[in-house]
Parts: sequence; C-alpha cells; structure tokens
Amino acid sequence: MRARSTGLWLTIAVAAYIALWVLVPRATFISVLISLIDGLLPFAPPTFAVALSVAGMLLIAAPTVAFMAVQIAMVYFFSRFNMTWRGLIAVLFGSLATAFLAALLIIEQSGISAKMGRNPNLREALYIVGVYSSILRVPMQLAIITAACSLGYAVSLRVRDKNLLLPVVMFAAYIDLWTVTRGPVSAMLKKTPEIAMAVGAAIPAAATKVFVPQVLIGPGDFLFMALVFAAVHRLGLDGARNYWFVFAGMTLGMLAVSLGFLPYLPALIALAVSVIAANWKHFRLSRQEVVSVAIVGLVLLASLPVIWAALKPAHQQKPVIRHSVPSKPH
Repeated sequence: MRARSTGLWLTIAVAAYIALWVLVPRATFISVLISLIDGLLPFAPPTFAVALSVAGMLLIAAPTVAFMAVQIAMVYFFSRFNMTWRGLIAVLFGSLATAFLAALLIIEQSGISAKMGRNPNLREALYIVGVYSSILRVPMQLAIITAACSLGYAVSLRVRDKNLLLPVVMFAAYIDLWTVTRGPVSAMLKKTPEIAMAVGAAIPAAATKVFVPQVLIGPGDFLFMALVFAAVHRLGLDGARNYWFVFAGMTLGMLAVSLGFLPYLPALIALAVSVIAANWKHFRLSRQEVVSVAIVGLVLLASLPVIWAALKPAHQQKPVIRHSVPSKPH
C-alpha cells in the first residue's frame, strides 16, 4: 500500500514538474502584474507601497518556489521506495540510457550535423544540448535527476545510524563550498558552461514565452537530497518534517541568489543547515562523538577564512612604467 501511495505521489510530482516546465515560460500574466505594480508604486502611499513591493517580490519568486517544491518532492517520494542494490543499478543505467537517447534526439532535431557535414564533437554536442529549449529537455532532465537520486539512495544504504547524518551533511556542505568556488564546478562554469547547462536541472524564467534558464540545480544537489531523504525514511526519522525544512532552506537560498541578495550560495550548505535543524533533537552522540564532530566543525570553520581569502579577487597592481634612459656617448 505504501509503495502504491508513494508511486502515485511521485507521478503527481512529475506531472506537476512537466506542467511547470511548459506553463511558467508562458505565464505572461506575471510580467503584466509586475508592470502594473511598477506603475502604481510612485503614486502609492508608504504603507501601500510596501505591500505592493512585497507582492511584486512574491510574483517574481513564485515560479522558483513552485519548481523547488516539485523537484524536492520528486526526490522525496523517490527516496521512499524500498529498493535493493540490483534495483538501484537498473534505475541508474536505465536513467542514463534515457538521458543519452534524449540528448541524441536533441542533436538530431537541431540539424547541426547536416549543416556542418559531420557529427558534432563532445563539446559541440554539450553546447547543443545545453542551449536546447524544447520539450525533449524534459525527459532528459528527469532522467538525470533520477540517475542522481539512485546514486544518492545507494550511498544512503551505508548510513546505518542517524548520528552519521550529521558529519555527512557537514562534509557535503564543505565540499560543495570548495567545488562551487574553487573546485571543478567553478572551473566548469568558467571554461565549459555548456556542460552545466546540459546536465543541470534548469528553473526557467517566467513570461519569456520560450524556455530561458534562470538558475540551475546540479546533479550533486539531487544526489545528496536523495541520500538524506532515503536515510531519513529508513532510520525512522520524520520524513515530512525533513521535506519542509529542506524545501524552506534550499528555496530561500535559491531565491537569495536569483533575486541578487547573494552572488552565489552552494546548495548543500542550505541542505546541511536544514537537515541539522530538522533532526537536531534526534542526534544522540556519545561524548567521544560530540568531541569528534566539534573538532571537525571547528577545523572546517577555521579554514573558511583561508578559503574566503583565496576567493578574493587579486588586487591589480599598477603597471610599472620603465623609462629608458639614453646612454651617454663615450
């Protein structure tokens, strides 16, 4: 009965995801309402102006909130299934095969091969897939999300004690901070952004009439969400509480970036804070475990200034102008 109910809710979440993917770019009423609010603001009394500003921000945030709710719900209900290693491997390879097939269809539909007279190389193929904005992107993104979730679920099978969630999410947040700011993700976004566009789950901007990615959620974020939710379900923790905490934390982080309050925020930091807050009363650490976690936490915190110092843009030195002095004739 639980599997049937979980399957139903997962189907509803997937259907909602597809509906949002199709409808949000076409939701022109959002831009109309925002323009109306902008027109009323100069003439509104202070109290009403504040209310209008809040309403405008809610309209801007609504698509992101809806997408985050649905995407996290997909991961949550996927993680409720009782799966074995064999089943997870089947899901993983099936999802990867589906994503690969969708990518091939996207490349074929683009007609690039005929125009170039050859098949595109890997980087060209990733670029084609990354900028593609039609309906084939939906099954590809769903397949990538499913593959990431199956990996996260598989890793969660090694989390056999609820106390292990604490160091797991702490290290995940720390690693995410490094990868996003200085590590491979940062390098990929700077040098080969087409890879991020191809494999990331994009949240589209509203009222653009075509799919225009606004923010991206990487496969690693889905992997760790699945790890957490699968462990939560298996270890008897409050699944619904964890869903709402994760939804609130990660959505606020996503909005902080998309609305320009923060330049970036590694999503796993928001995930770690949410999971720790949701399950703090359930952690039962021995004195030795408390000391170990505290030491790890202090080491991570102590190293943050070093990371932030490394992230600061280097001060450009003024060019040294060397004047040539003519030599005296001998």
